[in-house]
Amino acid sequence: MCETWRVARSNRNDVARRAGVAPSTVSNVLNGRAAALRIADTTAERVRRAAHELGYIPQASARSLRSGGSSTIGLMLAPLPPSPFVPIVHEVVTAAITGTQRRGKLVLPFADPGEGGEDTAYVDRVMADVDLAGVICELSAHNLAAGRRLHQLDVPVVWMSLAPTAQRPPGIAHVMVDQAAGWAPLLDSLEIEDDKEIAMLVGPMFRPARLDLVAERFPGRTRLLEASSWLPDGGAQAVHQLLADRADIGAIVCADDSLAHGAMLALRDEGIDVPGEISVVGFGGWEEPVTGVGTLATASWPVRALTESAVGTLLDHLEGVHRRELAAEAPVTEVLAGIPLPGPSARLGRASAMRAE
Repeated sequence: MCETWRVARSNRNDVARRAGVAPSTVSNVLNGRAAALRIADTTAERVRRAAHELGYIPQASARSLRSGGSSTIGLMLAPLPPSPFVPIVHEVVTAAITGTQRRGKLVLPFADPGEGGEDTAYVDRVMADVDLAGVICELSAHNLAAGRRLHQLDVPVVWMSLAPTAQRPPGIAHVMVDQAAGWAPLLDSLEIEDDKEIAMLVGPMFRPARLDLVAERFPGRTRLLEASSWLPDGGAQAVHQLLADRADIGAIVCADDSLAHGAMLALRDEGIDVPGEISVVGFGGWEEPVTGVGTLATASWPVRALTESAVGTLLDHLEGVHRRELAAEAPVTEVLAGIPLPGPSARLGRASAMRAE
């Protein structure tokens, strides 16, 4: 399987032989010095064509040979939500920055390389400009081809999945989070009358797979409620509309704590007792914003610890602490489990037991 993703990497001499020029001419053309050095247009075009045919990228790594290697790692994020201020983005980026700084490295975050060929072209442009010693890739549909291209270029890749997945892209390691470990016990303990519906509150563009846990536990009793944003204001607006429709709701299960705080605000404004009339469940375990609505029943989402694990795994490899193979299927090296965080926003039959566990 290894041959599926690994290809021989062309170098400057290969391009020179194909174009029929000296290696120094290849460097001068691809570094934009052809006109200044009066290299003929036909020669320059021949060099560029040969480089394109061979898939050669004049990496910035050539500049780091004298210094013994690059100190920069990449952080390839999935497509960002409409608002970059959601807690998960903050947690991942700040954990990567502090984790690399502690070990004398730099991190270059970039998001959503595109698709349909743009993804690999984006990687080629980045590698031409920046010498990346390795890359942490958040697993997403848009990042798969870009990560495979990095692997083809012998760049060490550590994959980071915010939820369990069966996908095994190429790289040196794969770390992930088990979301159900924290959320499932919370949902199992949720007490709701049999004739009540459960609203599943999500933000725009993305429906997390963890909501399947809700549908599985309350078959035929759930309704999807989409907010205009993943921020508390969006959650509040959606719940106000839900209540205006006179839905018979027993619980609002939110895909994110930010939405849950918005739901709590709306219920308070409407004079509805939480959890006496309606329970609210969040997800994430983020630091509570100053809303005055109280503590949520939620589950932790250890994305900071996940990012720290990915950073540590990559830097251990680069520094020779624990070298790993560039594999066609990156091995899963760690699975982090969330934990239930019972709170007074929901009626939970086994809350005390979960605390003890």
